[in-house]
Amino acid sequence: MNAEDRGKLLREVALAGNCSNPIRIKGEMVNLTTGEVGVSSLHVSCKDRRHVICPSCSYTYKADAWILVSTGLLGGKGTPEEVRSHPRLFVTLTAPSFGVVHTITSRGGCVRHAASAQRGAGERVCRHGRSRTCHLRHLGDSPELGRPLCAECFDYEGAVLWNAHASKLWNNTIQSIRRSLAEVGGLRQVQLKSVAQVHYLKVAEMQRRGLIHFHAILRADGPGSVDVDPPPWLSSELLTSTVRHATRSASAFGLDGRTIRWGERFDIQDLGQTNQDTTKVPSYVAKYATKTTDGTKELARQFHSRRQIRHLIDDPHARTLALCAWDLDLCVTWAPLRLRDHAHAFGFTGQLITKSRDYSTTFTALRGARAQYMSSRNVGDPLEGTFHYEGRGYDDPRATELAELFFTMHRELRIESAEARRRAALDSSASS
Repeated sequence: MNAEDRGKLLREVALAGNCSNPIRIKGEMVNLTTGEVGVSSLHVSCKDRRHVICPSCSYTYKADAWILVSTGLLGGKGTPEEVRSHPRLFVTLTAPSFGVVHTITSRGGCVRHAASAQRGAGERVCRHGRSRTCHLRHLGDSPELGRPLCAECFDYEGAVLWNAHASKLWNNTIQSIRRSLAEVGGLRQVQLKSVAQVHYLKVAEMQRRGLIHFHAILRADGPGSVDVDPPPWLSSELLTSTVRHATRSASAFGLDGRTIRWGERFDIQDLGQTNQDTTKVPSYVAKYATKTTDGTKELARQFHSRRQIRHLIDDPHARTLALCAWDLDLCVTWAPLRLRDHAHAFGFTGQLITKSRDYSTTFTALRGARAQYMSSRNVGDPLEGTFHYEGRGYDDPRATELAELFFTMHRELRIESAEARRRAALDSSASS
């Protein structure tokens, strides 16, 4: 490769922002220096949030997710700093059990069924003749984690349908919280906004057992604007007890009339207790923003056939969940859920991140600010209506590997720079 070809390759990767799978577009550009109009081919970053698809774009998406969460807790980007003093909770809601799975308990072991320990030996096995107990101590990356002890006992249909209705259950839970708070204030639910508001941001995470659960931040604000304090009676303690009651009592009804509820395990943390939590929570929530269903490319996109599921997914538990979602779509009862389109997410039909309108800034606003900043560095101005899609990927097949190498190097430099600043700040405080 001569110097000209190397220079072209490096420019191609740099202009696409080290994207692994850029979009190729072609159209007319105005040269801002000469005013001439010419036809240009551009490589635009794919903006895919999933790390296994594009490390560079997912890094940007994760950073935006961090800003969304943190500004709702601390203010900034148009959100007033007064939100720091408002009641704020970090809530984790999980799915119920649809069968015993391999896990790591608080003591480090796996599953030991209560019946096998307390009753006769006849109950140590399920009706399919498989043990209800696992005496192994699994490692954190063990492939058995999340898989059922007995696949025939596991309710795959129930698990897929719970995933499909999880977003509806969340919406009902939020409504229950607002209704309960209105009752405390002696109001109807529609009148609550006149004295207080409850804003939230939630992110969905797929557990290893194939069931979705939610991490959510809830914040109580005053009426009209988020910089107004909520009424004195709407305290963190009241909000905590209200969320706890709603989690235990809220329900949703499936299309066949079945009742959908949260699992028995949930967690509620008061973020007003320590400032440390408000710095950790954004990082904790944002890390889920770039994950696929199981962290692999195979479950990153929609499937086109049942055969594709059978051949691409090696994990038997994940394969059965995806096949179950695909097959349930054939039933008239479940057709409105479009489960075939969500088989790669085991039936989960919701969005990865959702929030109430006034919780904080938006992805659109952050992308707009970034585009405006980048446009100031452009040498050309695109003519609207002239650009069209040409395809995906780089002209040179070696560019993808180079883009990922450059991204890794840039990320390492950022980490090293941040660590150097942290050490300098510690040294400065120690000397003073």
